[in-house]
Amino acid sequence: MICKVALYQGTLHNGHRQSIGVHVKKSLASSSAGAGTLYLLHMLTHGSRSKLDDALRHLELSSFQYTILSVLAHNENLSSSRLSRRFYVTPQTMGEVILLLERKGLIERREDPANKKALLLSLTKLGQNVCAEGDAIVKKFERTIFGDLSIAEITTLRDILGSALASLRADDQSVRDRDTVSARPSNARLKMRVS
Repeated sequence: MICKVALYQGTLHNGHRQSIGVHVKKSLASSSAGAGTLYLLHMLTHGSRSKLDDALRHLELSSFQYTILSVLAHNENLSSSRLSRRFYVTPQTMGEVILLLERKGLIERREDPANKKALLLSLTKLGQNVCAEGDAIVKKFERTIFGDLSIAEITTLRDILGSALASLRADDQSVRDRDTVSARPSNARLKMRVS
């Protein structure tokens, strides 16, 4: 959904405006010439989120809330903390959204048998129904945005986005790993504390 504009602009730094067979639209090319890839991603993300919020309003859901339901529909038994990392929000922010969705009767929490401190999230029957309605709205919206792309172009776009997201998540994991290691006391610091 996001890279369509970026691909039209040829901002993937490969030097070819039509590297995946996408025809450059004149209006897009002139209105965002010279824009960076992340800028275009940002603009498309915020523009599509605004329109999706409007389309989901009758379900009393924001695009963010719908996306959480959608993730839970495909990945049952996630914890709130895993969702917060996945969505790049604080655990407190995710906790507030989860509480709201729970109050609406769309999700339920239950104790993780493997970790008594963690609560696992899943959709209720109502949550499944609301999510299915949201899915239909999103599919229609995606057709509006990507209607000019072939199936092959959509596949390529999804591959590019998936690869970019995987790189971002791998970088996040390496930062968490580094922070975990640096938070552990070194042997030298342990010896100093003992003496």
